[in-house]
Amino acid sequence: MSIYPTKWGIWHGLSMRIFTGQYDRTLDSKNRIQIPAQLRSAMDPKRDGDGLYVTLGEHRGTLSIYTEREFEALASRMETEFMPGEKSRRFELQFYSLATFVEPDKQGRLVLSDQLVRKAKLKDELVLVGQKRRIDVWNKQEFEKSLAIDWEGDEWPDWQGYLRMRPSQSLESDL
Repeated sequence: MSIYPTKWGIWHGLSMRIFTGQYDRTLDSKNRIQIPAQLRSAMDPKRDGDGLYVTLGEHRGTLSIYTEREFEALASRMETEFMPGEKSRRFELQFYSLATFVEPDKQGRLVLSDQLVRKAKLKDELVLVGQKRRIDVWNKQEFEKSLAIDWEGDEWPDWQGYLRMRPSQSLESDL
C-alpha cells in the first residue's frame, strides 16, 4: 500500500479525488449527458478505473455517478449480508440491479439508462453537482429549491460545525 501526500493530508492507498462545483447540463434525446472537463480532470483512470457507475441517488429524484473504484469501495463497505431480512434483500436487489456501468466517450458524454431517467424523472435541464466522492445529477429546478440559500437576504449558511470536523481515526483504514 502506498502513501500519498495531498493538500488534505496523507492518504494511505490511492490518493483521494474530490468532486466539487455545480455544472448546468442538458439531457439529449439519447439520454446522454456530458461530464464537464473540470470533473473529468479529477478522475485518473489508473486510480479510479476506466468507467463509471450510475445509480439512484440519495436525494429523491436524483442519480449518483461513482468512479469504478469508488463504487467498488462503496459496495465493500455495505455489509448487507450481515443484516438478514426483507429490507436488506430488497435494497440489494434494487441497488445492484439498477446500477449501470458506463464508459464516457471522447467528449465525456455518457448514456443514462431509460430506467434510471424515468425513475428520477429527469427533465432536459440538469445540474451535475460535485459531492466529494460522487457526482449527483439533479433536475435544475429541484436543485435550486434544495440548495435553499437566501441569495438576497442576510441569512448565512451555518457550516461551522462541518468545517471544523477532523478526520476520524478510522479514515485511513477506510481507504
